[in-house]
Amino acid sequence: MKIGLVRHFKVDIKKNRYMTAADYDKYSRDYDIADVIPNEIVIDEEWDKCYCSSLPRALKTARTIYHGDIIPTDNLREIPSVAIYKLKFRLPYNLWAIINRIAWVRNHTAHPEGRTKTLERINEIMETIFMQDEENILVVSHAGTMYEIQKILRRKGFKGRGFIKAKNGKLYVFEKK
Repeated sequence: MKIGLVRHFKVDIKKNRYMTAADYDKYSRDYDIADVIPNEIVIDEEWDKCYCSSLPRALKTARTIYHGDIIPTDNLREIPSVAIYKLKFRLPYNLWAIINRIAWVRNHTAHPEGRTKTLERINEIMETIFMQDEENILVVSHAGTMYEIQKILRRKGFKGRGFIKAKNGKLYVFEKK
């Protein structure tokens, strides 16, 4: 069985370097609905089916790179991100991202979905995918979700080139013989 992971294309949105909590929350909402900038990757041939996040940026990517069966699912959506501290002064975007990822890992109550719930939904879709044992499955998703999927694949004995943060529009192949 082969599983291919593709992060959605680069999102066409301008990001300010410094943001208040309100700016960060607005940017996160806008990012979820922004258009993408397609690249030239098309990977129809070796995949039998494609599971895809239900967010528009992932769906557009999937429809651009794959022309077979595409199954959208909320279980492959990005890990939600909100400013857990409602600060009115500006912090660097990267600091907001780190603070909020720590809040997610610690299942902070202000976070819309903690790590436990995220891993439950990702494991649920991966079990569905694993049940299709003879197929080669393409998965189009998001950086954080893909990072967690990669860890699941390794635990299940899949081998492939890993990543810390997946590049937009790049195929990562994991195989279990």
